[in-house]
Amino acid sequence: MAPPLHIKVISALLNSVVVIAGVRNIVAPGVPVVLIPEDDVFQLHFHSGKDSKMAFIFQLFGCFMLMAASTKFIVVFGHVEGTFLRQKLLIALGAVDLVTAAVVLMYKGLPASVTMGFAVLHGIEGAAFLFDAAFRSRRVKEAKKSS
Repeated sequence: MAPPLHIKVISALLNSVVVIAGVRNIVAPGVPVVLIPEDDVFQLHFHSGKDSKMAFIFQLFGCFMLMAASTKFIVVFGHVEGTFLRQKLLIALGAVDLVTAAVVLMYKGLPASVTMGFAVLHGIEGAAFLFDAAFRSRRVKEAKKSS
């Protein structure tokens, strides 16, 4: 059964902002988003200087914001009974896993010996999820008959 309209509206509003903030955190940590009230104050609190450590933490946080928001969008909007919910989730999570691996690989504040394991694990999981979503055969489930 599809979620009711009020759930869709609330989820669309919240998660649209979360996606925007998540992308901002990955691409330009510390840059305020005008759509978010007083985001300039929030960003200044954490990014008052050129602190690459805090920027890296916010980039990782942005990745996980995208993971959460994408799963919510898929569950609320992309799933109709009988569709391939797991496949859609694997695509979303696999793609963000690869972004997370790239963010970790690009961080130069720690030696690769410290960050490489985390990056590799996300890269492997992301690739495995995307491979499974793309190539594993799936069959359409039969509709349940009402009694």
